[in-house]
Amino acid sequence: MFSLAFIRDNFTFILSALPVTLTITLLSLLFSTLLGAALAWAIIRQVPGVQWLARVFLSFGRSVPVLVMLYFFFYVWPWIITPRGFAAGLFGGPQDTMYRYKLSPLAAAVTVLSLIFSAYFAETFRAGWNAVDKGQREAAWSIGLSGFTQFRRIIFPQAAVSALPNFTSVLIDLIKDTSLVYTITVVDLMAKANIAAARGFHFVEAYCVVLVIYIVLCLAIARALRSAERFLSARWQGNAEKSVSRLSFWGRYFEK
Repeated sequence: MFSLAFIRDNFTFILSALPVTLTITLLSLLFSTLLGAALAWAIIRQVPGVQWLARVFLSFGRSVPVLVMLYFFFYVWPWIITPRGFAAGLFGGPQDTMYRYKLSPLAAAVTVLSLIFSAYFAETFRAGWNAVDKGQREAAWSIGLSGFTQFRRIIFPQAAVSALPNFTSVLIDLIKDTSLVYTITVVDLMAKANIAAARGFHFVEAYCVVLVIYIVLCLAIARALRSAERFLSARWQGNAEKSVSRLSFWGRYFEK
């Protein structure tokens, strides 16, 4: 029977794991954004050799499930990097213990999420860059603007507005995928929900609490980024209107 008393008594217990989920999300967002920007830059600039490696990495990152990568980095990777682990396991012989090479659950979770979502962020940044008309970059070069000035004053404001909707979707997917890190013993929202549910087998109530927390969290972030998108769009359009003269070819004002 559905128990409201269980929800009342355990809501704060489950919610106490929210800082862990937010920490994993913020760290993964930071590293995946930086790596994704580097990958997008390598593809856009068509760096020889690096461009090919970046495309291979993007294909790999979008092809492997998060859960499989979590298990790989937490359980398999320490065995591979152990000096006498992988080779000894293949060809026989004494094997070193892998526990001293094992990543902490939090480090493994952040590493996996950063690697996988950097591929999605790279495609988001590349799409935002391509959304800026090539003629604007050529015009900036023709008037002598440096590469950094072009990026700061012309490309970035427009690319950010174009990329922000996709960026929001990828970030929300990142938040939702943090619910898988409990499988490698990270004590996050799902782990706390399972602990609370196991006390009296109230799994339905515990998972309903987690569902509400994730919905509120994702809606709040989506709303905040949507407000940021409107602000940036209005600011860019306002600056563009101020910088573009309203005089026609004959020197008279025209109505838009």
